[in-house]
Amino acid sequence: MHKTPEITRLIHENLWIVISFAFGQPAIAKFVDARFKGEWKYLNKTVYERAEIRADRALLEMATQLRVLDDAEQLNSHFTQTMGVVIQGDGSKTELHFRDLTNKIMHAEKFEWELSDPDNPKVLCHSNDPARWKSAEINLTTLMALIGMLMH
Repeated sequence: MHKTPEITRLIHENLWIVISFAFGQPAIAKFVDARFKGEWKYLNKTVYERAEIRADRALLEMATQLRVLDDAEQLNSHFTQTMGVVIQGDGSKTELHFRDLTNKIMHAEKFEWELSDPDNPKVLCHSNDPARWKSAEINLTTLMALIGMLMH
């Protein structure tokens, strides 16, 4: 059996990577654009590509860890708040709840970071099966609140 304190510690570590990217990327992009003129190939690769790849990986790891914790602790019955919205295959919208959040992240074909509103960052999970569901929009503030309640 997995040890709950270790899993929650890893979840918090991955949350930090996710929110650091979500809140920090717009600020660092603005800074780089203002201070680094000309071609900065490797700096741009770090700021615009590598950081996002790392955030994607942290999000996926966190979803897996949340799923393991949910299986052990039945978190789904305690976390009833809406985590975002799912666009179904027929175009209808449904609420995204905790257990479905982990499913959408784990089964996404790709992630898209919506960072234009610095006070309300979101991540879109694009489906690997668009006939069933097209995308899921995750509110990162709500995710922070949920994970902030987990002891480690």
